[in-house]
Amino acid sequence: MANLQFPSMDLKTEFVDIKGERVLVVSFVGQITNTNAYEINRNISVIFRDAVYNIILELTKLEYINSIGVATLIGIIKTVESNHGKILIGGLNHFLENVIRLMDLPGKVKIFHTKKEAISNWE
Repeated sequence: MANLQFPSMDLKTEFVDIKGERVLVVSFVGQITNTNAYEINRNISVIFRDAVYNIILELTKLEYINSIGVATLIGIIKTVESNHGKILIGGLNHFLENVIRLMDLPGKVKIFHTKKEAISNWE
């Protein structure tokens, strides 16, 4: 598990076991802004240090994201895909829902309203 703190944002991870698979839940809390985006982008790879590529991104408490933050999320998705993992998004606030829908995510990335729904729909 990793807990990273940046100006205006915390990144928390936890492992959960879903249907016999080890899944990493990555929770973003706060804002990804010009002040912290480069530092977050440089340090985000720590979430893969245990070589777990089954990921649920929990974004309910992510209040704001800028273009670098969007690129960071896309980088996570691409890392998961290149390692043959699975990724779901569980939890979006209204602002993020609009941003995520504009991102043109790969079809394999499913979006759920809550982390609990993402866990329930893990296949």
